[in-house]
Amino acid sequence: MNDNQCVTISFFKFEGIINKIWGFAQLVISRLMLSRNEQVEFFKPLGSGSGLGYKAWPRFGLIGLLVVWKNKEDALAFTESSYFQSLLLKSEEQFTVFMKPVSSRGTWSGFGNWKISENDSSSEVICAITRATIKRKFLFDFWRMVPDISKNQYNFPGLIFSQGVGEVPLLEQATFTIWENKQSMESFAYRSFHGKAIEKVRRENGFKEQMFTRFQPVMVFGTWDGKHILEKYGIPSYSMERVEVPVLI
Repeated sequence: MNDNQCVTISFFKFEGIINKIWGFAQLVISRLMLSRNEQVEFFKPLGSGSGLGYKAWPRFGLIGLLVVWKNKEDALAFTESSYFQSLLLKSEEQFTVFMKPVSSRGTWSGFGNWKISENDSSSEVICAITRATIKRKFLFDFWRMVPDISKNQYNFPGLIFSQGVGEVPLLEQATFTIWENKQSMESFAYRSFHGKAIEKVRRENGFKEQMFTRFQPVMVFGTWDGKHILEKYGIPSYSMERVEVPVLI
C-alpha cells in the first residue's frame, strides 16, 4: 500500500439543459457522498468560471471536484465507484489529474495538512492551485484587475491548461493551472501583471484567507476538448472500461 497522499482534481462537462441541471446538482450531492468516505482528508465541489483563470460570470455545464485522498489506491477506487461512473455516463467529457503535493503555503477553509513529497525528475510539468477568500471591502478592486490578469494569461508561454473555479460567487475563487515547467509558472506568477496584482493585494490586505499549492502530476484520466493534453509530456494515462450503472439522482 502506498501511503503517500494523492490529490485529484476532476472537471466534468455537461451538454443539454437536463444534463446541466443534473451536473449542477452534483455540487450538493458530491458533498454528501464524499463526507461519508473515510479515505477523504479534504474535498471541495467547485463551480466554474467562464474563460481562463478567474471569471465572475459562471460557466454553466462545467463543474469541478477537488479531493485529497490518503493514497493513490483510494483515489483509483473512487473512479470505479458507482457515483463516479454516474458522472462519467451523464457528462459529455471528463478530465482528471492525479497529483502529489510538492509545496504549499496558506490554507483553504482551514485545511493545510498537505503531505509534501519530493518533486522527482520524471517530468517538469507542474500544476498549481491558487485560491483566495476575498474581503468584501476589496471586491471592487479585485474584480477590476481580473480582466487584465486573464488577458495576460491567455497564450502565456508554457501554459497548458487553466480553469477558474469557486465555492461562493465573487467571494471565494480559485484557479487550477498546468504548466510545462516551474520557470513558466513563476514567470507568470511574479513577472507579469499577475505579480503586480498580487503585490497590490498584499499591500492592502485584500484576502481573508489564501492558499498557493504546487503539485506534480503523476497520472491523468480522460480528455479535454477531445485531446490528451498531457500525453506529449510523458504523464501516464489511466484507462478503464466504463461500467453500465444506474445513474444516481
